[in-house]
Amino acid sequence: MQAHNPNIAAEIAVQIIGFMVVFLIMKQLAWSKILGAIDDRRRFIEKQHADAEKKKADLVALEIEYRQRLDKIEQEARAKIQEAAAQGQTLARDIQEKARQDSEKLIERAKSEIEQDLVKAKLTVRNEIVGVSTLIAERILKEKLDEKAHAKLVERFLDEIGQK
Repeated sequence: MQAHNPNIAAEIAVQIIGFMVVFLIMKQLAWSKILGAIDDRRRFIEKQHADAEKKKADLVALEIEYRQRLDKIEQEARAKIQEAAAQGQTLARDIQEKARQDSEKLIERAKSEIEQDLVKAKLTVRNEIVGVSTLIAERILKEKLDEKAHAKLVERFLDEIGQK
Protein backbone atom coordinates (compact mmCIF):
# COMPACT_ATOMS: atom_id res chain seq x y z
CA MET A 1 0.00 0.00 0.00
CA GLN A 2 2.89 2.27 0.39
CA ALA A 3 3.63 2.06 -3.31
CA HIS A 4 0.29 3.58 -3.98
CA ASN A 5 0.83 6.42 -1.53
CA PRO A 6 2.99 8.54 -3.86
CA ASN A 7 0.29 8.30 -6.54
CA ILE A 8 -2.47 9.31 -4.18
CA ALA A 9 -0.56 12.35 -2.99
CA ALA A 10 0.13 13.29 -6.59
CA GLU A 11 -3.51 12.83 -7.49
CA ILE A 12 -4.59 14.97 -4.56
CA ALA A 13 -2.12 17.65 -5.56
CA VAL A 14 -3.37 17.54 -9.15
CA GLN A 15 -6.95 17.78 -7.99
CA ILE A 16 -6.15 20.73 -5.70
CA ILE A 17 -4.31 22.49 -8.50
CA GLY A 18 -7.18 21.73 -10.87
CA PHE A 19 -9.70 23.03 -8.38
CA MET A 20 -7.66 26.19 -7.92
CA VAL A 21 -7.41 26.73 -11.66
CA VAL A 22 -11.16 26.17 -12.10
CA PHE A 23 -11.80 28.44 -9.09
CA LEU A 24 -9.63 31.25 -10.51
CA ILE A 25 -11.23 30.91 -13.94
CA MET A 26 -14.68 30.90 -12.41
CA LYS A 27 -13.75 33.86 -10.26
CA GLN A 28 -12.62 35.82 -13.28
CA LEU A 29 -15.42 34.84 -15.59
CA ALA A 30 -18.52 33.87 -13.53
CA TRP A 31 -18.00 35.03 -9.95
CA SER A 32 -19.29 38.57 -10.56
CA LYS A 33 -22.28 37.18 -12.42
CA ILE A 34 -23.04 34.71 -9.61
CA LEU A 35 -22.67 37.42 -6.97
CA GLY A 36 -24.81 39.74 -9.11
CA ALA A 37 -27.49 37.06 -9.36
CA ILE A 38 -27.34 36.50 -5.59
CA ASP A 39 -27.58 40.28 -4.99
CA ASP A 40 -30.49 40.53 -7.44
CA ARG A 41 -32.23 37.68 -5.66
CA ARG A 42 -31.60 39.31 -2.25
CA ARG A 43 -33.00 42.65 -3.52
CA PHE A 44 -36.00 40.84 -5.03
CA ILE A 45 -36.71 39.09 -1.72
CA GLU A 46 -36.25 42.37 0.21
CA LYS A 47 -38.60 44.12 -2.23
CA GLN A 48 -41.18 41.36 -1.81
CA HIS A 49 -40.83 41.61 1.96
CA ALA A 50 -41.22 45.41 1.82
CA ASP A 51 -44.25 45.01 -0.49
CA ALA A 52 -45.75 42.48 1.92
CA GLU A 53 -45.19 44.88 4.84
CA LYS A 54 -46.74 47.73 2.82
CA LYS A 55 -49.75 45.54 1.92
CA LYS A 56 -50.08 44.54 5.56
CA ALA A 57 -50.06 48.22 6.59
CA ASP A 58 -52.55 48.99 3.82
CA LEU A 59 -54.81 46.17 5.04
CA VAL A 60 -54.64 47.49 8.59
CA ALA A 61 -55.54 50.98 7.34
CA LEU A 62 -58.32 49.53 5.20
CA GLU A 63 -59.64 47.57 8.16
CA ILE A 64 -59.67 50.74 10.26
CA GLU A 65 -61.44 52.59 7.46
CA TYR A 66 -64.05 49.83 7.11
CA ARG A 67 -64.62 49.76 10.87
CA GLN A 68 -65.14 53.53 10.81
CA ARG A 69 -67.58 53.15 7.92
CA LEU A 70 -69.43 50.40 9.77
CA ASP A 71 -69.58 52.56 12.89
CA LYS A 72 -70.91 55.45 10.80
CA ILE A 73 -73.50 53.19 9.16
CA GLU A 74 -74.50 51.85 12.58
CA GLN A 75 -74.87 55.40 13.92
CA GLU A 76 -76.96 56.37 10.89
CA ALA A 77 -79.12 53.27 11.39
CA ARG A 78 -79.63 54.15 15.07
CA ALA A 79 -80.51 57.73 14.10
CA LYS A 80 -83.01 56.49 11.52
CA ILE A 81 -84.54 54.08 14.03
CA GLN A 82 -84.87 56.90 16.57
CA GLU A 83 -86.35 59.16 13.89
CA ALA A 84 -88.84 56.44 12.90
CA ALA A 85 -89.74 55.91 16.56
CA ALA A 86 -90.30 59.65 16.97
CA GLN A 87 -92.44 59.70 13.83
CA GLY A 88 -94.37 56.71 15.15
CA GLN A 89 -94.99 58.49 18.45
CA THR A 90 -96.08 61.64 16.60
CA LEU A 91 -98.37 59.57 14.39
CA ALA A 92 -99.80 57.81 17.46
CA ARG A 93 -100.45 61.18 19.13
CA ASP A 94 -102.07 62.47 15.94
CA ILE A 95 -104.27 59.38 15.72
CA GLN A 96 -105.24 59.71 19.38
CA GLU A 97 -106.00 63.41 18.94
CA LYS A 98 -108.10 62.71 15.84
CA ALA A 99 -109.95 59.93 17.69
CA ARG A 100 -110.56 62.30 20.61
CA GLN A 101 -111.85 65.00 18.24
CA ASP A 102 -114.03 62.47 16.41
CA SER A 103 -115.48 61.25 19.71
CA GLU A 104 -116.13 64.83 20.80
CA LYS A 105 -117.90 65.49 17.49
CA LEU A 106 -119.91 62.31 17.93
CA ILE A 107 -120.87 63.33 21.47
CA GLU A 108 -121.83 66.82 20.27
CA ARG A 109 -123.88 65.32 17.45
CA ALA A 110 -125.60 62.97 19.90
CA LYS A 111 -126.32 65.89 22.26
CA SER A 112 -127.69 67.88 19.35
CA GLU A 113 -129.92 64.99 18.29
CA ILE A 114 -131.11 64.57 21.87
CA GLU A 115 -131.92 68.29 22.08
CA GLN A 116 -133.77 68.10 18.76
CA ASP A 117 -135.71 65.05 19.95
CA LEU A 118 -136.46 66.87 23.21
CA VAL A 119 -137.71 69.92 21.28
CA LYS A 120 -139.82 67.64 19.07
CA ALA A 121 -141.18 65.85 22.12
CA LYS A 122 -142.02 69.17 23.80
CA LEU A 123 -143.67 70.35 20.62
CA THR A 124 -145.65 67.10 20.39
CA VAL A 125 -146.72 67.39 24.05
CA ARG A 126 -147.64 71.04 23.49
CA ASN A 127 -149.68 70.13 20.43
CA GLU A 128 -151.42 67.38 22.40
CA ILE A 129 -152.07 69.82 25.26
CA VAL A 130 -153.49 72.31 22.80
CA GLY A 131 -155.63 69.58 21.27
CA VAL A 132 -156.84 68.43 24.66
CA SER A 133 -157.40 72.03 25.75
CA THR A 134 -159.45 72.59 22.66
CA LEU A 135 -161.51 69.50 23.41
CA ILE A 136 -161.98 70.66 26.99
CA ALA A 137 -162.98 74.07 25.79
CA GLU A 138 -165.48 72.51 23.41
CA ARG A 139 -166.93 70.38 26.19
CA ILE A 140 -167.07 73.33 28.50
CA LEU A 141 -168.84 75.35 25.95
CA LYS A 142 -171.25 72.56 25.20
CA GLU A 143 -172.00 71.82 28.79
CA LYS A 144 -171.69 75.30 30.16
CA LEU A 145 -170.45 73.99 33.37
CA ASP A 146 -170.38 75.65 36.70
CA GLU A 147 -167.27 75.93 38.85
CA LYS A 148 -167.53 72.45 40.38
CA ALA A 149 -168.13 70.77 37.05
CA HIS A 150 -165.28 72.77 35.53
CA ALA A 151 -162.88 71.65 38.33
CA LYS A 152 -163.92 68.00 37.82
CA LEU A 153 -163.40 68.34 34.07
CA VAL A 154 -159.88 69.79 34.56
CA GLU A 155 -159.10 67.04 37.08
CA ARG A 156 -160.26 64.37 34.66
CA PHE A 157 -158.18 66.03 31.92
CA LEU A 158 -155.05 65.98 34.12
CA ASP A 159 -155.67 62.32 34.94
CA GLU A 160 -155.88 61.51 31.24
CA ILE A 161 -152.64 63.35 30.57
CA GLY A 162 -150.96 61.51 33.46
CA GLN A 163 -151.96 58.15 31.96
CA LYS A 164 -150.40 59.01 28.63
